[in-house]
Amino acid sequence: MSPLEIDEIRRAIRGRWLSLPFRWRGKLSKQAEASDKLNPPLVVRGICTDSREANPDEVFFAIRGERFDGHDFLTSAAKRGCISAVVNRDASVSDEIIQKFPAGIIAVADTVSALGDLAEYYRTKLTATVVAITGSNGKTTVKQMVHHILSKHMKGSAAKKSYNNAVGVPLTLLAADGGDAYVVCEAGTNHPGEIANLARIIKPDIAVITSVHETHLEGLGDIEHIAAEKASLLSGLSPGGTAVVWADSELLKTAIGRYNVKTVWFGEDRSAELRLTDYRPVSGGGGKFQMNNRLWVNLAVPGKHNALNALAAIAVAERFGIPPATAADDLKDYTGTKMRLESIKVGGITIINDAYNSNPASLKAGVAALESFPGNRRVVVAGDMLELGPSSEQIHRRIGETIATMGVGLVIGVGELGKFIADGADSVGGVLTERLGSVEEAGKVLPAMLKRGDVVLIKGSRAMRMERLVEAVCFALQQGKGRSRRKARTC
Repeated sequence: MSPLEIDEIRRAIRGRWLSLPFRWRGKLSKQAEASDKLNPPLVVRGICTDSREANPDEVFFAIRGERFDGHDFLTSAAKRGCISAVVNRDASVSDEIIQKFPAGIIAVADTVSALGDLAEYYRTKLTATVVAITGSNGKTTVKQMVHHILSKHMKGSAAKKSYNNAVGVPLTLLAADGGDAYVVCEAGTNHPGEIANLARIIKPDIAVITSVHETHLEGLGDIEHIAAEKASLLSGLSPGGTAVVWADSELLKTAIGRYNVKTVWFGEDRSAELRLTDYRPVSGGGGKFQMNNRLWVNLAVPGKHNALNALAAIAVAERFGIPPATAADDLKDYTGTKMRLESIKVGGITIINDAYNSNPASLKAGVAALESFPGNRRVVVAGDMLELGPSSEQIHRRIGETIATMGVGLVIGVGELGKFIADGADSVGGVLTERLGSVEEAGKVLPAMLKRGDVVLIKGSRAMRMERLVEAVCFALQQGKGRSRRKARTC
């Protein structure tokens, strides 16, 4: 972050002093202004929302969450060296805590909104080209691919982890340095209007929409509203900016029609300027694809969906003046990220840890990616897919039916909704199925259901924390536990 003066921050977030900085305290405002002319301004060099990660000369924003209240950690932030804090006006902050912050405490109506206001202000100071990425699937992967390519040619930054909400997006922008040539943001949503609000803060020069699928139906209603919500990222596009958009959805094409912006299309549709014309899995966990019937691109990550993600990243790189062939070559050593088709070999079995999240399209893509991994039997362990609304049971059954036709030998549904995936596979027939009530139960019995040579995909919504199952299976296999008498049933 480029340095900001503490009162510059206060003005940007429309806050009031709960306590003044030490050198202003006890003075009238005019005297404080005069003092400011005689003393160097109080400078802030970073913003944080987690007191455990706080650094000296930073401002701590006390955020209230479902399971925590940042106001409870003000003392911790001060001990870590934060010179100021931003708190909610309705918070009770003792004089003892107030005295711990040498640059004072600022009170606002809502600290999350204030954080967004500060990021929106800071965005006006950035000279970097700002990229924003949204979509039902592939946001994080495309973000990382873009950063992977650009970082080989220039200085810049990208969102940490999946920083894609009203807190994560501001932190991404505020972490950018004045010398950065680019910043890559990720924008997510689970209710109407969230993307438009993030777009207002980001004001992207390049806006990417990776895909539109059945996700967050509980909050967004239907696929048409999902398309409209994703397309609203373009509402914040800077003048002269470019949209990079998935070409394989007519609903998305309709949704972005309301925005008069320059658009570059990618995908399999014939309308795409960057078109996927061939894809071939590579044994061992990779793949290669052809773009526009000409350029072959090798990837170390599996799956046709990752070929489409790569096309989006190449399209962004081209906006920075990087030729497609160069960008393609840069992607050769991109190896993916944790809990996204992460391959683990243990006890003669290949575990594919795709536990970060799940929805129908990403589950189907994960199953399809199994063809890149050599093995004797393909096993799918599928947990609940959450936030799918009133049609959730039917959607789970439907994806189970699809999985059963994809060369899978065993389908295991985990959780209250996961069992319907197994039911759907049963209705098609030809595959073994099992239903397990929880991740804990699956951790106890799954290792004994597997056999040498299996390739096992483990996937579920984030709230399921299916990585716990990955850990349990790996531990059991490392201990050499054999098969039990429990068998999966077939129809």
